[in-house]
Amino acid sequence: MARTLSKSYLVVSIAMFSALAIIFDVLSDMLPLRAPWGMKIDFVGTVWVLAYFLYNVPVAFPVAAITALYIALLMPTGPIGATMKFIATVPMFVIPALVSYLPFVSNRKSQLFNSLLFTVALCILANVVRLLLATVVNYYWAIPLWTGIPTDQILDVMFGGSFTAFLIFVAGMNVVQGIVDIFVPWVLAFKLKLSTTFGTW
Repeated sequence: MARTLSKSYLVVSIAMFSALAIIFDVLSDMLPLRAPWGMKIDFVGTVWVLAYFLYNVPVAFPVAAITALYIALLMPTGPIGATMKFIATVPMFVIPALVSYLPFVSNRKSQLFNSLLFTVALCILANVVRLLLATVVNYYWAIPLWTGIPTDQILDVMFGGSFTAFLIFVAGMNVVQGIVDIFVPWVLAFKLKLSTTFGTW
């Protein structure tokens, strides 16, 4: 693999993946896919992670930023939804990117993620980071801004005074989505061989 990523290829790849992510976000509002407990599952983050598996961070991060900007400006959830989507989903490719540069990891190519066991471990680690970030940002910023409930009253008003109930609520919104965000693009990239055909690193 290890093809050279030209500037034109970079721009076209960012544009195509951004458009695809935006289409999935629009479709998730028109035809929502819901988990049994009511949470909406979308495939926006899967596009971001697929962009990482195929083209690395220089494509994945701009795609995430452009999609978030679109959500902030043109989707019903607005800036709050865009910020939460960005904060929750970016770790799903940033954590694998950081891990790939640890001293004990010798393979710097995307084929590193061809291992199911390694990808499962990364999925768990990325979901832990996602959950921590989502918990803090929801508690101190998103929920107070969205509902108008002061931070110090959120647990009492919405969760019966239980932090555990709040944590379960945040986990319910994020863990399944995080698994989807990594394993759908993993199947596309490495089991259906898109990384071999289109990948550049």
